[in-house]
Amino acid sequence: MDNLFLIRSLTTAVNSLVPPPRRAWNRLFAAKQNMQGTDRLAFDIITGSEGLLPNLAVASPATVDAKTARTTVTVTAPRISNKRPMPDAQLNAWRAFGSQIGTEMARTWIAREQLDMRNKHDRTHEFQAVGALKGYIYDSDGTTLLVDYGLAATHRVTLTGDDLFSSPNSHPVERLRTWKRTIEDDSGTEITGWLAYLGYQVMDELLKNGDILTFMKYDKGSQMAESGRIQRLAEVELDEYNGSYLTDASVRTRFIEPYEIVLIGLCNDLVDCPYAPIIDNDAPDGVGNVTVSEAGRTVTNPFYSKSWREPDPAGTWIKVESRVLPVLQRPGAVIVARAV
Repeated sequence: MDNLFLIRSLTTAVNSLVPPPRRAWNRLFAAKQNMQGTDRLAFDIITGSEGLLPNLAVASPATVDAKTARTTVTVTAPRISNKRPMPDAQLNAWRAFGSQIGTEMARTWIAREQLDMRNKHDRTHEFQAVGALKGYIYDSDGTTLLVDYGLAATHRVTLTGDDLFSSPNSHPVERLRTWKRTIEDDSGTEITGWLAYLGYQVMDELLKNGDILTFMKYDKGSQMAESGRIQRLAEVELDEYNGSYLTDASVRTRFIEPYEIVLIGLCNDLVDCPYAPIIDNDAPDGVGNVTVSEAGRTVTNPFYSKSWREPDPAGTWIKVESRVLPVLQRPGAVIVARAV
C-alpha cells in the first residue's frame, strides 16, 4: 500500500487524470506547453514586420531584412500548490479489510483527492489563460497583477450609445468587421481564422438584433434552431462561454464577463505556454526535475505530486504543484470589448 505514496506513482497519477473542460486552455494553450530549465520564464511579445521585398537581379546580393519586432519579457513562473492530509486512522481501518481490498480502497481515496486537487489547478490555469487573452493575468484575488501583456488601448474597447449591441440601432456585423480589420492591421502576421469568446448578455443581444435575424433567414435558421445560439457571424466562430469560478468571498464569477466579447485572430504564434521546474529536493533525479518513466520512456510533466509523513497526528500529506504560465505572444491579434 505504501507504494501508492511514492513520488513517481503520485506524479504519474496526477498527470494521467482527465481534466474538466477548459475552453480557452484546451483550444489555444494545451498544445503549446513546453518545459523550461529555470523558473525565470522568458517569452517574446511579437509585433512582426509588414513590408514588401523588392525584385532583385540574379547577381545582386540579398536584401538586408529588418528583424521581427520582439519585446522579451522575463518573469518568475507562477507557483500554485495545494496539499491535503490523509490520517493513519483511515489507512489502518482499510488494512483491517485485508491487503488487496485495503490497497484498492486507498488507491481510490488517493485518486479522488488528487482529482479534486488537480481540478483546482486546471480551473486556475483556465482563469490565467482567459486572463492572458484579455492582456492581463491576475492572482486569484482578482486584483494583484501578475503579468501585463501590453494590449494596446485601441484593442480595449468600451462601446457606447447606438454602438452597444443592446441598442436597437446597433450593427454588430459591421462592428465585428471593423475589429477584424484592426487586428489584421496590428497583429503583424497572417490571420488564419477567427474566434470570439462572449458572455451570455452579448449572445442575448445578438439573438435579438434585427440585422442578424434577417441574415439568419438565409442560413435556414439552423444555428439558432439546433443550439439556441449563433455559432458563426462575419466569419467569426462565436463561443458563448458561461464557465465560472468562486472567489474567496464565494461570489460566482464568469471567466468571460456577461457583457464582454474577446475577438481573437488565430495565427501560428498567437500564444505560448512555458512551465517551470518544481523546486523540490525530493523530485526524481534532482531538484526541479519532474520527469517520470512511462512505458520505458522519460516524460516531463507539468504537474508534480509528492507525499510526506506527519508524526502527530499521525498521517500522510499529499501535495500537487504546477508552475505554468499562459502567454499572449501577439496582443495585436486580440480585441477585448464591453459590448452591452
